[in-house]
Formats: sequence, structure tokens, C-alpha cells
Amino acid sequence: MQLGQDNDSDVKRAKPQCVNCGATKTPLWRRDANFELQCNACGLYEKLHKAPRPKSLKQRRNERKNLTNPNSSPDHQGAACANCGTSTTPLWRKDREGRIICNACGLYYKLHNSHRPVTMRMDAIKRRSR
Repeated sequence: MQLGQDNDSDVKRAKPQCVNCGATKTPLWRRDANFELQCNACGLYEKLHKAPRPKSLKQRRNERKNLTNPNSSPDHQGAACANCGTSTTPLWRKDREGRIICNACGLYYKLHNSHRPVTMRMDAIKRRSR
């Protein structure tokens, strides 16, 4: 046997697992106060809130994909823009009076300091290809 060679290739290593949620895949592994492995989500939550990430926040990927309307957050389901009346938008905003408006109307108002004309309303959301 030569010096510098490792014979550890025969030893099987266990997959890392988050001590809080049990995740085995994450973009970045972190350590908690006890130096135990945490997934990125649990580590960031604990760093921000000084408490372990609650179980209610841990959704599986397929649960997130099965939302009824991907263009509407659960807080604003059934909402309609106070300016143009649309009910689908990737992001709901509020105007200065606190009324809920769609993303397009909010960005227009932010840029022009006046409400977006209803004639500019589009029925479909156009995605940009980048």
C-alpha cells in the first residue's frame, strides 16, 4: 500500500438528511446550533426567526403543483383588480388608496403616476422568453 491512498472508498456513506424536516435534497446544507445538518429552507427560517421551521410550512413539491389557480395567491382568490377588473395576475398589488390591483395596473401606476386605461387590458398574460 502506498502512502497517501485512501481505502475509504469501500465505506458507504449515508445520505445527508435534515434533522428538522427530513429532506435529503437541498441546494445548500447548513448546520444548526448543535452542528446538526439542516436543509437550506430550515436553516434560513431558523436564522431569521430564531426558532425551528414549523411543520405546516413543509409542503411537498406535488402539493405545490396542485394549486387551483397558479396566477392567484390564496389570500386573493376571487379578487378582481379595482382598476381593470381582471382576476388573473402573477402578482397582486395595492394602490395608494389600499385597493387591490393587478400587477400590470400597479406597474403602470408606479411608472406614470396615473391609473392604467382600461383599453390597455389584455385577456391573456404574455410571458417573455429569455
